[in-house]
Amino acid sequence: MMIYHFLPDPATEFLMLKSHSIDVGTISPLQYERQIDAAFRSFYAIYEQISHSYVYMGMNLKDPKFADLKVRQALSLGVDREALVEFIQFGHGEVCHGPFLPGTNAFNPNVKAPKRDIAKAKALLKEAGYDEANPLEFTLTTSAGSRTYIAEILQHQLKAIGVTVHIRVMEWQAFLNTVILPKRFDAVLLAWSVGLKPDAYSIWHSESYRKGGFNFIGYENKEVDRLIKEAEKIVDQEAFGKIYQRIFKHIAEDVPYLFLYIPNTITVV
Repeated sequence: MMIYHFLPDPATEFLMLKSHSIDVGTISPLQYERQIDAAFRSFYAIYEQISHSYVYMGMNLKDPKFADLKVRQALSLGVDREALVEFIQFGHGEVCHGPFLPGTNAFNPNVKAPKRDIAKAKALLKEAGYDEANPLEFTLTTSAGSRTYIAEILQHQLKAIGVTVHIRVMEWQAFLNTVILPKRFDAVLLAWSVGLKPDAYSIWHSESYRKGGFNFIGYENKEVDRLIKEAEKIVDQEAFGKIYQRIFKHIAEDVPYLFLYIPNTITVV
């Protein structure tokens, strides 16, 4: 017999694991590094692997500020992704390079996330018309919880390239109903859970920029649209992967998101 518990929050799950009230659960990197002892480690087998999700900052591409590729490239160069993995995940994760996950045939190993380059970021912003006299300024909206800390780190990192980031934190349902669905935002901090065989249509095809669609940032690339439709007709997995690796490269070069990091999942049994 198996009994499933539907728990209200991770803290409750952790307390139940510590009291041996459940047999399988997940723990956070903070709990793993700071809050479990030798007895916990000896009682449970601990398994860690890359999760099927990634954290990102999405920019409203219909906003003139973010319509300029140089601005998006500058913001990407202003972010230290390794620091995010270290500070938020205690090292239990990896830098995200693009829209599809490592270990899948859609992942393009030749595309790398940019290393932080403050001088180059400032130069790109200047080319786009932003400097100390006219700084880039925007509001980053996210939901309450751990992403608040990510937003604060991004705010601090982007300040170094002369960008002012205002943080707006909202309850999840209000965030969805008043920000995401009506597409009223400068930038949002979110995460996607994605499958091992990705379907790019719902997030990346221009047709998904509609009411209820997941392309709420307004991304549009005609070649990406064409490749997504082409891949829908492909059965051969190797051919499918080659097309999706091209999609990966196009999206990464367009910088519609700041692809930040992929957290690890830590399971205890």
